[in-house]
Amino acid sequence: MQNETMEVIRNFGTINQNLVFKQGNVLRTVADAKNVLAKAVLEDEFPQDFGIYDVGEFINVFNLIEEGEVSYYDNHLNISNSSSSINYYYSDTEMLTNPPEKDLQMPTGEVTFTLTQDILNQLRKASSALGHKSVIISAGPESITLSIVDPKNTTSNTYTIEVSGKWEEMHENAPRLSLNIDNLKLLPGDYSVEVSSKLISKFTHTSQDLTYWIALEKN
Repeated sequence: MQNETMEVIRNFGTINQNLVFKQGNVLRTVADAKNVLAKAVLEDEFPQDFGIYDVGEFINVFNLIEEGEVSYYDNHLNISNSSSSINYYYSDTEMLTNPPEKDLQMPTGEVTFTLTQDILNQLRKASSALGHKSVIISAGPESITLSIVDPKNTTSNTYTIEVSGKWEEMHENAPRLSLNIDNLKLLPGDYSVEVSSKLISKFTHTSQDLTYWIALEKN
């Protein structure tokens, strides 16, 4: 498996510890709470359907074999190099969390903006420093603002940063939309973001064929 594929597998393992692989080059996952859905189109092709119960364990096993080549069999895959090999047995896909096989139909997003890796890092640092989990998306005078706040405490310390984007029909009474920063389990990179007041958002990686659909929090 190529490094990019392994990075996606590792990232998807933070959304759900088990994965169901389908024949082809599309990998999907969904959180147990159904609040995060992700899809990646990979360069690697999988010849059959199979399941992995524990992504962390699989990655540790994969890393045991330096520059390993993967071969697929009916009930296991084999990772090998010129001197060593290991068999890793599949899990029953019926016992795992099977994500939807179709993309989520995203409603029209009233808000669009660009989320760079630097801005996401700043938001995570602010969340850690302030102890708040909510990312509030608001309409600024000429941009979109992202704020780390405690929505239950109007006098709590707040961190705010402006991002490039637009809010359709921006007005003074535009609703505040809220994401839980713990749900932003994104592979590193920059993202084009669409947010709908119907409590769903879509994050599209700008340089990989990678998409996340993340539910908004109810205010």
